Amino acid sequence: MTPTSRKVPAAQRPSLGRLARLVAAGLALSGAAISQAAEYKVVVLQSLTGGAAFIGAPMRDGAVLAAEEINRKQELGAGNTIKVEIADDATDRNQTLSLIKRYAADPTVLAIMGPTSGAVAVAGAAAANDLKIPLLATSNSMDVLKAGPWSHILTQPGDVTMPFIANYAIDKLAVKNCTVIGLHDVEIYVSMQRVFENVIKQRGARVGSVEAIKGSDSDFSALATKVVNANPDCVFISATAPQAANIIIQLRNAGLDPKTRVLGHNAFSSSQLVDRGGKAVEGVYFIGDWVPGGTDDFSRAFAESFKAKHKADADNWAAVGYGGMRIMANAIKNAGANPTRDSVRAALGRTKDVPVVIGQGRYSMNAERIPFSGMRVMQVKAGKFELAP
Repeated sequence: MTPTSRKVPAAQRPSLGRLARLVAAGLALSGAAISQAAEYKVVVLQSLTGGAAFIGAPMRDGAVLAAEEINRKQELGAGNTIKVEIADDATDRNQTLSLIKRYAADPTVLAIMGPTSGAVAVAGAAAANDLKIPLLATSNSMDVLKAGPWSHILTQPGDVTMPFIANYAIDKLAVKNCTVIGLHDVEIYVSMQRVFENVIKQRGARVGSVEAIKGSDSDFSALATKVVNANPDCVFISATAPQAANIIIQLRNAGLDPKTRVLGHNAFSSSQLVDRGGKAVEGVYFIGDWVPGGTDDFSRAFAESFKAKHKADADNWAAVGYGGMRIMANAIKNAGANPTRDSVRAALGRTKDVPVVIGQGRYSMNAERIPFSGMRVMQVKAGKFELAP
């Protein structure tokens, strides 16, 4: 008898019943492992079309990249994944409300990241609170928070961010007399503009005139002539990046003194500022969440990953979107073994020291759910965004 054909004594052979039990146990363990793996659906509801698409589209790209990394590294536990569903709010109130209602009715949706613009985020926040679904709006409007405990803001409000650029204008640029140009039909732009005005006035500078514009305006020739004739040493613009670029071009064409400082807020943190403004926006100062290329290993790794995937450099809003998904994942992770919409809502409000690639690198919310990550003062140099001196 060869060694391979040696018979096992009957007493050592497992009975059919025992074999069945072993197989059943193995299947049960396998099934348990499978059942423990969870899929958490997060809707990325951003402006992929419409007036805020210059923010919403890169927000989506950054958020998707973060979700892919979180899943690949199994940061939510072995087998657990975030499933991202993309939706376009179109910077439209009715479309936003319709989509929030639809996703709130889907029990597989755990939370919504969006909408993008303050023009629709407040209405979206009201709907999310009525329907009891966690919402992390890109907007920094405090009215999103006032809508109720289910809605949160991803970007920092003007009271947090605007002093960075206003104090820089006084301390580093020594401005004395500012003309302010701002959208008056978008409340969040009005709010940020007022913070800038208040800070520089408190610091001893003068607001020479305040010029109101609409989001639909494009001919600023008369306004540009008026501003140039006033001879301010500072022009602050509270508008979207594409519109601001148009305003600055017309100011230059009207003969704005090259020594006049031109400043803006974080809406300028878009490639559309330089794409549309060209040489006219050279030297412009603004605040941004993101320093192109990154400032440490974590942010540089994000920059490299984004460029490898999209064949383009990450802009401010891609970096914010990346952070937004990491903040959402952190809330899901801290929401307990079986996250619910309510536990995710509560965890979002307790967000603390989440590593991000924006600001000073850490993101937290205080007891009033107001976020803080810090800002950087940036300047356009040779068509690129760099840290201001």
